[in-house]
Amino acid sequence: MKVLILEDVIEHQVRLERILDEISKESNIPISYKTTGKVREFEEYIENDEVNQLYFLDIDIHGIEKKGFEVAQLIRHYNPYAIIVFITSRSEFATLTYKYQVSALDFVDKDINDEMFKKRIEQNIFYTKSMLLENEDVVDYFDYNYKGNDLKIPYHDILYIETTGVSHKLRIIGKNFAKEFYGTMTDIQEKDKHTQRFYSPHKSFLVNI
Repeated sequence: MKVLILEDVIEHQVRLERILDEISKESNIPISYKTTGKVREFEEYIENDEVNQLYFLDIDIHGIEKKGFEVAQLIRHYNPYAIIVFITSRSEFATLTYKYQVSALDFVDKDINDEMFKKRIEQNIFYTKSMLLENEDVVDYFDYNYKGNDLKIPYHDILYIETTGVSHKLRIIGKNFAKEFYGTMTDIQEKDKHTQRFYSPHKSFLVNI
């Protein structure tokens, strides 16, 4: 399970990372995470990595109120299947998740004790794992790797793939998103020989059939 964390306070970063390590060890769930307190760095992770399944976000970042909601909207743009959890001391903002249309799974209060905090994080981890297992059973994915860059999107949400004009960089157009990723048309067609999910009406396009 891949987790991405946006938190600008070191103390809270360390707390969440420690608890994730404990849950991973106790539950035998492999969890890899990246943590940053820099919004731009976090946004670059989002734009370049499609396979994060769970996002933990603070809401107020470096004094910018509700910045976490804006970041959540960006996550939804690039990864409509992501699970988002807000971790904040601003519990009064819970109802704003509907206003920003980010469909957050949970809203965890930073001020609760460690035992309760861990229980809430654990619930979110278990839910994410169950969703991953469920989706693997019923959803057919376009699972593509190019030179260490992973992309995993359900076929039923893909419309087509196009070139971008930049060498080895493509753009996938979906029902609710557009995503640039590294790869080549030739490489995708070669890997698609057996499944034949794509048709090429032009050398610059692959259409999901």
